[in-house]
Amino acid sequence: KTGCLKIPPAGRGICASPGDFGRLGVEPTHPALLDHLATKLIENGWSLKAMHRYLMSSRSYRMSSVGNEAALARDPRNLLYWRFEPRRLTAEEFRDSVLAVNATLNRELFGPSVFPTMAPEVLATASRPHSAWGYSPPEQEVRRSLYVFVKRSLRLPMLASLDQPDPDLPCSARFPTNVPTQALITMNGTFAHENAEVFAQNLMTEHETDEGRLRTAVRRALGRELAADELERSLDFLASARGEHDLDDEDALTLFCLGLYNRNEFLWLD
Repeated sequence: KTGCLKIPPAGRGICASPGDFGRLGVEPTHPALLDHLATKLIENGWSLKAMHRYLMSSRSYRMSSVGNEAALARDPRNLLYWRFEPRRLTAEEFRDSVLAVNATLNRELFGPSVFPTMAPEVLATASRPHSAWGYSPPEQEVRRSLYVFVKRSLRLPMLASLDQPDPDLPCSARFPTNVPTQALITMNGTFAHENAEVFAQNLMTEHETDEGRLRTAVRRALGRELAADELERSLDFLASARGEHDLDDEDALTLFCLGLYNRNEFLWLD
């Protein structure tokens, strides 16, 4: 059978069994669309960029996740792709999004792999801790996760926790999980805290008032404006952090930024 091309709305393929396109595989839900996309790919000289552009400008890619009763009753699993299916950011997307929000993401293209800082306790698990992981200068550490070096016996805990595929095993499709260690690493992990600090420092430099800092933080992290009731609660949070926990302005704002990184709005595409 013709290989099943990916369709963006739900992050699933037209064929539900990407690891098996043979007789035992699942039939594609849209065979005519599959033929159309295959033809389009050939017509554009096998250009994947042209295919991505074509898919991303389609109505299917831009559909809302809001359903209606009739459609939900007929196709509750959204097999026919009549709406967008919410999904959690992948491990690499989460890391890149955190770096992009605080304006530290290095968007440089091409080049060798990079080695983000690995925690000493993780390095201690290697047979040769001092030579198990490479070094990259700070400006290279923050490159897109696409360039992060992958080592079978030593993986970045955050990426592994958020379901980055195990390099020891084949992976035809990612299966996202929801386990407590994910929340612990996005809330308490060094990466999240360090980048929340950078985010807060940027906001402190750009604005003199709490309101300005909060509005900009939400706009950058969540892509929307801060509602009036949210602003009031957020200001109360900063006041509580300063008064009850004796934090200075920057530390209080850092906690707020850390909370944004852990919001469902940040972690999920809806």
